[in-house]
Amino acid sequence: MRLQEIQKSIHEEGADAWVLVDYENRNPVVAQLLLHKMLTRKIVLILPKDGKGQIICHSIDEVFLRGEEIKKNFDLHIYKTWQEMLDQEKAILSGYKTVLMDYSENGLLMRVALADFGSVDFVKKLGLEVKSSMNVLQAITARITEKGRDLQRKACKIALKIKDEAFEKIRDDILAKGESDEYEIQQFICDRFHQEGMVYDDPPIVAIGQNANDPHYGPTKEIHSSIRKGDLVLIDMWAKYTDEEAVYADITWMAYVGSTVPSVYADRFEIAKRARDGVIEFLKENLPIRKVAAYEADDVARRIISEAGYGDYFIHRVGHNIAADVSPHGPGANLDDYETKDERCLLDQTSFSDEPGIYAPDFGVRTETDLFNDNGVLLVVGGLQDEVVPLLK
Repeated sequence: MRLQEIQKSIHEEGADAWVLVDYENRNPVVAQLLLHKMLTRKIVLILPKDGKGQIICHSIDEVFLRGEEIKKNFDLHIYKTWQEMLDQEKAILSGYKTVLMDYSENGLLMRVALADFGSVDFVKKLGLEVKSSMNVLQAITARITEKGRDLQRKACKIALKIKDEAFEKIRDDILAKGESDEYEIQQFICDRFHQEGMVYDDPPIVAIGQNANDPHYGPTKEIHSSIRKGDLVLIDMWAKYTDEEAVYADITWMAYVGSTVPSVYADRFEIAKRARDGVIEFLKENLPIRKVAAYEADDVARRIISEAGYGDYFIHRVGHNIAADVSPHGPGANLDDYETKDERCLLDQTSFSDEPGIYAPDFGVRTETDLFNDNGVLLVVGGLQDEVVPLLK
């Protein structure tokens, strides 16, 4: 994490500085900037758009911050009492007009909301304008390295292959014994990921029609359904390689256990597909010419599904950030104007899913791919499903 790159982002946000507060390494950015030193009292980092950063730390923690690497980038200001801490913060901020802090409007973006209310309120009472650090924060945490980008492409390629193998296994099971099983197919996918050297935070979703109307349904050893002829099947699977820069593949595909897909399934999937492709078309048109707020993409998909009469059954955001993280749900901007209004920009070198769904009482459908913003050029890296796959054709 280079301080110069952070300062460039601060400047681009029109702020004089970024004010970060932390306690016991709970703020990952502070912990990384201070080299994960053991800190036990409240600490304040002030990163100006130019020049050295400033650290306000308790005298007991000073011993952990004496290293040359930290002194190269920061000046230390030591306090003993809380009054001294606030006085020092006031003095350092006295020359500024606008600062960034880790908060989000109405507390909606929890990945951003790292600063407590009191710390933000204190800075506001000093007469400063406080803006959200949301875009600087995601620029640090959500951008993907060139290696990570290559690993995501590789992961997507393997995930699509395993998806085909899972559908083939369902077909073979049906032809051999008349039925397959959600849990068995889930475990087959897990085993295949392991064989490819990939990991995941939770097992994949394998759900027949009515089970699929719960977006987070997942079969377990105790609770699962058989898969038989005439069933609609949804598979949502995600995995990545073990490298620390690795990025998830996260895809959802659907199949029908029969030779011809009934129109009730095909037509509803087509609506979700149009919403997915509407997002892609919108982003391809707009990313090259302007900053796009993430919530705008959600609006596109939601409008398409609502106009088709299924708006009440599209019950989640259209997409989530994907980064080098333990989960496929990364720290950057989500394509969301439903659960939250995500006003973060879709930054270059970031990835996100595009996964509209319709979860009506009779059955659920979803289609999902992964997208990548390559400096304003939108790339589809997770494949595109055109129609429900007829497994017995």
